[in-house]
Amino acid sequence: MIARGSGDILILASTAAFQPVPYITTYAATKSFDLQFAEGLAEEVRHHGISVCALCPGSTESEFLEVADQRHHTRRPQETAQKVARVGLRALAAGKSSVISGFTNWLGAETVRFAPRSMVARIAGELFRPKEK
Repeated sequence: MIARGSGDILILASTAAFQPVPYITTYAATKSFDLQFAEGLAEEVRHHGISVCALCPGSTESEFLEVADQRHHTRRPQETAQKVARVGLRALAAGKSSVISGFTNWLGAETVRFAPRSMVARIAGELFRPKEK
């Protein structure tokens, strides 16, 4: 991409990138890395004609919740994978280094900035705590 002077990279992060999420801690930490990596890399390669964008969706229609054993987590409608992909591709084409798919997801990711991190972790822990079987 550098040699040809153009290219596009879309990195799949998550709204989990914006806060600690007990019970899926490794996932959330990985998504935080993805977000920071994309935003840093975007600046590094921008002058080479390469665009990099981190796509941060919330809950999306896929097998993810089943595989992660988090079926009980989602209480609101999920976005379709097609809608999330369109949001990411539009942001990449517009030169954005990150984008959050969906207004409710954006609002949730932004509001955690105003609360103490320990409180955010506690609330997320209550939401993600595995249900007693």
